[in-house]
Amino acid sequence: MVVRAILSILLGYLLGSIPFALIVARLVKGIDIREVGTKNPGAANIYREVGKRWGILVWLLDTIKGALAMFVAAKLITNGWVITSNPSSFFIVMTGVAAVAGHCWSPFLGFKGGKGVATSGGVIFYTLPKIFPFGVALYFLFQKRIRTIWGAFLGLAICVLLAFVFYRKEFNWLGPALIIFFCVAVLANIPTIKEMRAKAQ
Repeated sequence: MVVRAILSILLGYLLGSIPFALIVARLVKGIDIREVGTKNPGAANIYREVGKRWGILVWLLDTIKGALAMFVAAKLITNGWVITSNPSSFFIVMTGVAAVAGHCWSPFLGFKGGKGVATSGGVIFYTLPKIFPFGVALYFLFQKRIRTIWGAFLGLAICVLLAFVFYRKEFNWLGPALIIFFCVAVLANIPTIKEMRAKAQ
C-alpha cells in the first residue's frame, strides 16, 4: 500500500500542476495570463481578462482535477472511491493536498501558480461532501464581507468544527489531514495574507 500511496500522491501533484488558466488564455486570446490583470494564473483572472464563460470553464477544470486526483488515488489504494473511516483514506486526502500543491507550485510554471481555491474546493467536495455547502457559503461571505486575517482563521476554525461534528468517526486520520491541508493553503496564500495585514494597519 505504501508504494501505491506514494505513486498516488505524485500523480496527484502532477495532475494538479496542469495550468488550465494558462492553456485556456493562450488558446482563446493568445495571451499569457501571468502578464495581465492580477497576473494570477487562476480562474478569477481568466474570468476578468478572457471572458466569463472561460473563467467558469477554468474554475470547473481546476475543481475537477482536485477531485479526480482523489478518485484515482482511492482506486489505487482501496480499489473503491468512497472516503471511509479506514486510516488508509488519509493518503487519499494527501493526494488531494498534493493536487492543491501542484496547482500552487506547478513545475510547468517555474514552481509558481494560482492560489488553489478551486482545486481546494474539489478536494473538500470529495472529502467532506456534507460540509461542502457550508464551506462555499463561508468562502463567499469572506470574499464579500469579512476580508480580514481573523475572518479567514475564523472560517477555518468553523470548517474544522463542522468536520468534527459530521465526521467524528473519521477524525482520527481526518484531523491531521486537515491540518496539513490548511498549512498548504496558508503557505500558498501568504501574499494575500500580507496584503490583508497591510490594509488592516
